[in-house]
Amino acid sequence: MRTLLTGASGYIGLHILRALLADGQRVTAVVRSPERLGPFARAPGVEVVVADLRAVGVLSSVLPGHHACIHTALLWGQVDEEVAALDVTAASRLFDAAGRAGVARIVFLSSAAVHRPFSADMSEADTLSPTDLYGATKAAGELFLRAHCALHGMTGVVLRPGPVVGPPAFPSGAFRSPGRLADMVEAALQGHAIPTGQGVGRQFSPVSSVARAACLAVRQEAPNPTYVCVDRQVMSWERVAQMVVATTGSTGTVSGPSNPASPSVSRFNTQHIESLLGAPVDATEALTQHIRHLAGRGERAH
Repeated sequence: MRTLLTGASGYIGLHILRALLADGQRVTAVVRSPERLGPFARAPGVEVVVADLRAVGVLSSVLPGHHACIHTALLWGQVDEEVAALDVTAASRLFDAAGRAGVARIVFLSSAAVHRPFSADMSEADTLSPTDLYGATKAAGELFLRAHCALHGMTGVVLRPGPVVGPPAFPSGAFRSPGRLADMVEAALQGHAIPTGQGVGRQFSPVSSVARAACLAVRQEAPNPTYVCVDRQVMSWERVAQMVVATTGSTGTVSGPSNPASPSVSRFNTQHIESLLGAPVDATEALTQHIRHLAGRGERAH
C-alpha cells in the first residue's frame, strides 16, 4: 500500500510517517525541507518528494499509483488574511488532483477548532461553527474535501485533534506546543507563579493517538467520516499547572485565573475515536513528555 503524506516533516506529520512505516506501508513524503525528516529521510519504504503544495503540477505527476493521501500540511501567509487564499486553495487543488489520479482515500487533518465556541456536549455531528481564522480555514478544507470526494468517488476521513501534546518523533524533530502550556512551562522555569488562565480545561490529543488514527483511517478501518481525536477526560488547567510544577521541579506556585472560570465544562463525545482506536484516549503520559521536552529546551515553542 502506498500513501502520499503532505507535511511529513512537521510535528504531527513525522509521527504519522513513523506510524505508517511501522504498519508496513510505503510512504511518499512531500516536504519543502528534506533535512527536517531526520532519520526518516533514508528509511526503507520512504520516497522523498521536495515540492511546494502550491505547485499542483508536481503533485499531479506524483499521485498516480497511491492508494491514499494524508494531508497534514498547513500553509500560512505573511499576514493572516492570506491563510484562506493559500491553504484552502492548496488543499482543494490537492484533493482534486488526488481524485483525478485515482487515489481511493483522503485523510485530512482538521481541528477541533471548527466547533468553537465550545459547549458542554459536543460531537462530530455538530454544525461547523469556527470563530477564528484558523478554525475557518480547517472548516473550509473539510467542505472542499467532501465536494471532491463526491465528484471523484473517493472516500474522505477527517481527524479533528484538540491541543496536540507529546514528544517530538525524534530528539531534534519538529515540535509545536499549545501557547498556554508553553507559558506555564516558561513561568515554571523562571520560578514564577504558574498561571492557569481562564477556562475550566481542555481535552488534549496525544500525538501518537492522532498518528495511529491516521494510519487506521488509511487502512479503511474507519467506519465514520469524521473523528474528534481527543482524550475522553477534560483535564483542568489547574491540574496541568500542577503537572508542570511536578515535572519541572519548579519552586513556583499555581496561581488561579484572574477572572472566575465558567462553571460549565466543554466536552467532546469520544465514542467514535475510541471505537477506531479500540481503547479510550489518555493524554496524561503524552502531556508529561511534552512538558519534559519543553523544559529541556528551556524556551517557548509555539
